[in-house]
Amino acid sequence: MSQDYIPFCGLPPAPAELWSRWLFDPLLMGLLALFAAALALRARDRRTAALAWGLTALLFISPLCAASMALFSARVAQHLALTLAVAPLLARAAPLPGRSALPPVLLFALLFWLWHSPLPYDATYQSDLAYWTMHLSLLGTAWWLWTRLAELLGRRPDAVALGLALTAGQMTILSALLIFAREPWHAWHLTTTLPYGFSPLADQQLAGALMWVGGGALMLAAVALLMLRLLRQGSPAADGRL
Repeated sequence: MSQDYIPFCGLPPAPAELWSRWLFDPLLMGLLALFAAALALRARDRRTAALAWGLTALLFISPLCAASMALFSARVAQHLALTLAVAPLLARAAPLPGRSALPPVLLFALLFWLWHSPLPYDATYQSDLAYWTMHLSLLGTAWWLWTRLAELLGRRPDAVALGLALTAGQMTILSALLIFAREPWHAWHLTTTLPYGFSPLADQQLAGALMWVGGGALMLAAVALLMLRLLRQGSPAADGRL
């Protein structure tokens, strides 16, 4: 890749310029317009769809996009918002049809680990194709996962609890690896975090903490609520596959 290549969200900003780094790239505006049109055509709950679209737009237009060029923790925050906030809203507003050979819990876990591991992650700073493949695949698999969980909620809350627990578990393991690593994982951030007062390793530990709270603790709390529901109502007999 050419040394002159500039990542999609731009070069890492200095702290003083971060809040001026709103992004109105024509490609981004086009993708958001296509996304809005697709939701308008198939959403069964347009208010929820509009909320999901607005949050998605904010995650890429706002300075969070630029911050993710400097801080791994900002990129993780962006991913958590996409997969744990936007995706459930989309599953409610416009459920994804279809099935796959791989259960959505497993497919989402594989992609979540893939895109936070060193080589694929660093590739997203060298190629727009890699950047958008990462975000679209994470959002798409999370959207499908939450669709499947929503489908099962009324008849198989036990299966939903298992799916949430497995997802929380894989995120917790990944967060622990990030927090307790002795060296930073990502070459891109070896110098980008320093202007913000973070060492690369401290930034990685913050990312792991965000992942643990968002992906682990909150999901496990949801599992506890579902298990309480099961204890009160009894376990349904219908089959469901995650």
